[in-house]
Amino acid sequence: MNAKRLLLVMAVTTSLSARAGAQDITGARPLGMGSAFRGIASSNDAIYLNPAGMSLFRRYSLEVQYLLVPDYSARDAADQHVVQLSVVDNQIQPFATGLAYTRVERGDDKSGNRYDLAFSIPLTEGLFIGTDVKYLDFDRKDRANVDAVSVDVGMLLQTSFGLHLGVVGYNLTNTADYLEHPISMGLGVMYSPFRSLEISFDWTINFQKPEDPNEPAGRKSTGYAYSFGVEYLLFGQMTVRAGYSIDRSSPFGDDQYWTVGAGYISRAFAFDFGYRGSVNHTDWGNHFGFGIRLFL
Repeated sequence: MNAKRLLLVMAVTTSLSARAGAQDITGARPLGMGSAFRGIASSNDAIYLNPAGMSLFRRYSLEVQYLLVPDYSARDAADQHVVQLSVVDNQIQPFATGLAYTRVERGDDKSGNRYDLAFSIPLTEGLFIGTDVKYLDFDRKDRANVDAVSVDVGMLLQTSFGLHLGVVGYNLTNTADYLEHPISMGLGVMYSPFRSLEISFDWTINFQKPEDPNEPAGRKSTGYAYSFGVEYLLFGQMTVRAGYSIDRSSPFGDDQYWTVGAGYISRAFAFDFGYRGSVNHTDWGNHFGFGIRLFL
């Protein structure tokens, strides 16, 4: 297994982003890269960030993940715990299938489940298309519950000179949950100048950003987020990651984040860790992500 393929099969974990905006799921690998992953989409994170990436290479991978966000939305607020299971399979055919289950617990503020069924297929050599059908079922305190089905659609272009281009539309069937699952879009670019290095940039657009988060059904505006990330493979089995994101897409206010991550991968299993901290506040809302994947 060469270095490029090792980068493609990194293990990850997934999480709900604090003060969610354009996209509410971010895994340990993209978490460590500032969430700049839509042009990479090479692990189970593809289910949530760009389902077209599931067809990049043949694999059968099973993931178990856990995320902790102490003091999720403010100091002394409830902690958020997320547990997730996912599988991606295209071992025999280029047509890929992904399944995922996510359980979220945030004290009395929010609890519930998310179910994902994703598909992808190559249109031509190096051009992939994918879709994710998701069912959202969340109970929330002081806000309307979420009981909705929605769809994401993504495309990914892989070139022979190390450049990837990705585009994704999220929640294309309106969920009416404008704070955490708005209609949005992500654009991603990744360049790999040599096999052990990936440099990425993402631009996300929230088309349904409430101007007042206390009245989410009221007036909307458009918000933007910008993410930068880098991943380097050491000694053929260890990875280090770093990233930075500027988030102006959240209805709760602008913020900036710095991120780091690390991982280990073998032929049989992989492990990843990711961390995200805010530039504007250090005592709440920090993300810790852990995940393990089995290659069957």
